[in-house]
Amino acid sequence: MTHPILSVWSQLTDLFTAPLWPAWVAGGAIGLLAFAQRWITDQPLGCSAAFGNACARMGSQLPLFQGPAHGPATDWKLWFLVGIFLGGLIAALSSGHWAEPTNFGNLYQSLMPESTAGRVLWWLFGGVLIGLGARLAGGCTSGHTINGVAMGTPASIVASALFFAAAVGTAQLTHLLLKTGMIGG
Repeated sequence: MTHPILSVWSQLTDLFTAPLWPAWVAGGAIGLLAFAQRWITDQPLGCSAAFGNACARMGSQLPLFQGPAHGPATDWKLWFLVGIFLGGLIAALSSGHWAEPTNFGNLYQSLMPESTAGRVLWWLFGGVLIGLGARLAGGCTSGHTINGVAMGTPASIVASALFFAAAVGTAQLTHLLLKTGMIGG
């Protein structure tokens, strides 16, 4: 008979060394993090706010990175960015599965420029659009969809619905363009 603690340890080891973590583990961890952050700091979880702090600390003079929202008193948000990177690294290393950070599959390869410089320009352009969208929406998908919807905030519910509608619309348009041969190889 195996000791109960060893049995639980074995199950956890199997869980965190799987090629993909189960959705309930990742989702549960995000939910616990969002709850803990709100409880401890009275601030919602969100990437765009943390990114704003990083930009402010790197010396950006843009008005959208100034003021109390991105002042030194909120620099604890930078740890969220560090955690995103470290969490991804730990997940990749513990699963034994590593994917090239620039290889996102055949569809991606067929839609992107072949040159590295071209891809970097597209990434920068996409990042600017995402940043502008997050600022216009008053927060990013993690802030609105994970926290705002959970708290029943009307603006977050509308923003999240628009995020999903844009994603579904983009996927459908891409599928149509691929099917008709207008894009892709």
